[in-house]
Amino acid sequence: MTHPEELLAAFVAGTLPDERAGQVARHLAECRGCAEEAAAWRRVAGAVGEHVAAVAVPPAGLLDAVLSRLPERRRTRRQGIGDEGARTVVPRYSGVLGAAAPARAVRILTHQRRLIDRRIWPVAGVVLGVGTGFAAWVPPGSSGSVLAIVMPLVAALGLAAACGSGADPAGELIAASPTGVRAVLLARLTVVLGTIFATASVASLGLAWFDTGGPLGLFAAWLGPMALLSAVSFALSVLWRPAIGIGVVTTLWALRMLAGSGSGAVDGAMDQLVEFLWQTSGPILLVAALLIAGTVAVVPYLPTAPARAYGR
Repeated sequence: MTHPEELLAAFVAGTLPDERAGQVARHLAECRGCAEEAAAWRRVAGAVGEHVAAVAVPPAGLLDAVLSRLPERRRTRRQGIGDEGARTVVPRYSGVLGAAAPARAVRILTHQRRLIDRRIWPVAGVVLGVGTGFAAWVPPGSSGSVLAIVMPLVAALGLAAACGSGADPAGELIAASPTGVRAVLLARLTVVLGTIFATASVASLGLAWFDTGGPLGLFAAWLGPMALLSAVSFALSVLWRPAIGIGVVTTLWALRMLAGSGSGAVDGAMDQLVEFLWQTSGPILLVAALLIAGTVAVVPYLPTAPARAYGR
């Protein structure tokens, strides 16, 4: 049964048809995840309502006064719309809001902490801590292998949870803001991947005291696979669904575990392919960069998916 994430905002606002609202209400009674998301929408509605109530009613004629000062004001005629049969088309604003671009970029980055699911950080911290501890415990020369298993998976799953399509309860509000979807995606990518990259770097420097390979060898062990898995997870989660991104990167990770176990569960050709993908090399980093750049480039042009029929 399909979870009605795209219907929850309308359900909370009371704009769904009675039959559809009843279906959603019955689903919420059985699905804790959707119930929590609906509760988040109620908090958003309450906050918006409080702010709207505190704003004085604008004077009559304010809209016409603003529109009269916009350049190249255009009107298109459509039958049956309004008393005059006309609809005002407001040009899209494309200027820099508030301040210079660097200052605005910093504000967008810092505000992501309120939008990214907070559960990502403690889960990632625990996994990274346990993985680093295990890497320090294994015999010298083996720390890189442990980091190459732990760091890429944490980064890929974190990006799927933070950037995935439909993962944000306030997605409609973000889409309606002057900040473009590219800026939001890049900000979340920077915050999540940058935080995990910094943590992995600190762990590698610390483990260099125990490992015989040195810090450069430890960095090379996880940098390439982290970049590739993160790019695959980011692309599939944004362009399709987070579940698809998580499934693909988890499959690649499992193949890497089987290939490195020496059990023979992965044949020779697949073993070589997995080993190639788990290297830090120019082609791997280039593919990762192209995947991320391509995703960011095309996402504004994706058609808006219509609301799926509930229960199909």
